[in-house]
Amino acid sequence: MSFLLKLYVCIFLWFHLSDILKANTPPSSKSFEPFRITITNKDVPNVAVGCDDRGSEVLKPGDFTSWKFRMNFLGTNSYGCRFYWFEGGNVRKFNDFPVFDKDIYNFFPHGFSMNRYYWYVAQDGFYFSIGDAAFPAGYWKMYGWNDI
Repeated sequence: MSFLLKLYVCIFLWFHLSDILKANTPPSSKSFEPFRITITNKDVPNVAVGCDDRGSEVLKPGDFTSWKFRMNFLGTNSYGCRFYWFEGGNVRKFNDFPVFDKDIYNFFPHGFSMNRYYWYVAQDGFYFSIGDAAFPAGYWKMYGWNDI
């Protein structure tokens, strides 16, 4: 077999075998997989969400905001968010808490979560999940709203 043919066969096998191996490897086993935070407004009329240096935005029911990041060398990433429920220009309720920090990262099992963290904002509080399951299955109620 000529050198070029051997090279072609090796490259062909390498590409196809790597695709097969990737398909059988759980995404969370990739040590450098980026983390993703997703916050979805389930049923609150208007929610203003402000998360650290990300600015703020208003989410109507069904809207979401999402961002990716990579864990820093020390594992000290932290994202705190402020939530304001408002109607008719008036703030009715509020809360602020970390949507990601070392406690959340260490408390919840990682398994096949693919480094994804999901928050649902509902009229009765804030729910958290590491899987993109249909709400409310697989979600834990973490916080309630604070009255003004």
